[in-house]
Amino acid sequence: MSPLKFLLCMILLIGSGAAEDVPFVFDETISDVADYTSSQIERLYISSPQLAGIPTVIQALDNETMVFPITGGGSTPLGIKEKKVGEFKAVFNSRVEPENPKVREEALLFAAKYPGDLTIDQIGSIYHYLKNGENPIKGWSYIRDPRGTDYFNYANASLRIGKAAGCAGAGDCDDFAILMAALVESIGGTTRIILANNNTTGGHAYAEVYLGNLNAPDSQVEGIISWLRQEYETDKIYTHIDTDTREVWLNLDWGKDEKGNYHPGAPIFQGDKHIVICIRDDIGKTPLKIPENYKFQEKETFKPPLSSRVSSSPNSLDHSGDKEYEIDNPFEKSSPLSLPIQQSSQVPGSDYIPLGTQPTSLAKPVNAP
Repeated sequence: MSPLKFLLCMILLIGSGAAEDVPFVFDETISDVADYTSSQIERLYISSPQLAGIPTVIQALDNETMVFPITGGGSTPLGIKEKKVGEFKAVFNSRVEPENPKVREEALLFAAKYPGDLTIDQIGSIYHYLKNGENPIKGWSYIRDPRGTDYFNYANASLRIGKAAGCAGAGDCDDFAILMAALVESIGGTTRIILANNNTTGGHAYAEVYLGNLNAPDSQVEGIISWLRQEYETDKIYTHIDTDTREVWLNLDWGKDEKGNYHPGAPIFQGDKHIVICIRDDIGKTPLKIPENYKFQEKETFKPPLSSRVSSSPNSLDHSGDKEYEIDNPFEKSSPLSLPIQQSSQVPGSDYIPLGTQPTSLAKPVNAP
């Protein structure tokens, strides 16, 4: 986003109707999340060192108002402007345009590499192309907005400019989020866009894709998480969970994980406030599926009781009958997981830097993709 963009609209007038989604990390200690109560999910969020500095996501109502400064093309705000959440939604809905022939064609080319009915590997194919490109096409090219302007590219424009420049697309973080959402929506997926603010590193925008509902009879959420961990050789997949509806959303941001790799489900942007813009929310949500012919690589791993990971509660799950395996215990003193929680102002592998004397303005990546 451009410098001081909205600041990031983060003086938000929120009424009692706002709901929140909890950041959640699926790792090697987590299983059977569908059996967890809302309070258990919330306690895991609070106690997770990986989620330190990441706020819950606020689902503001369309008639609620965001207040942000007018920069006037410079670095000093010249006044205050207000905009309804619904107005932002209308802008993003118009820019995402999943039915645009150019957007649809591009999405089909990526999905066709992995035939199936809206499978997670199709989402991975889209993500890989936008972030990394495909020889000779380079990955996303970061270009900032004009001074003093909140400019949002149409998805087809980002593609067209990218083709001419020999890259997957061009623009800033909100343009990347818009095109990501457009391509996923074009093959039947459900997405949303998060507006995030960090008072130290600035503002950001990123997309998420709907994985499904944990409590649905045919839910494949945890199977998808297993596929992601195996495919990208990572122990951690970052999501948001609505503790009321049990819906799970996967992070599609351009940040890298602790190993320096880019993939769906990498760490969530840290901040002080995250606000969700639910695009195309007049249409029912469509869950993702496990890739066809996918076989789980079952391996016996240590799973400590839930009571050892969150504070005790009458609602805690009883894992007294869980089987323990003879492998290294990640909770021994020698394990990194046994270290005290460290509050961090930086996402591992983040591309963002502080702005010094302008702590609430919007920072840009140092090494923009």
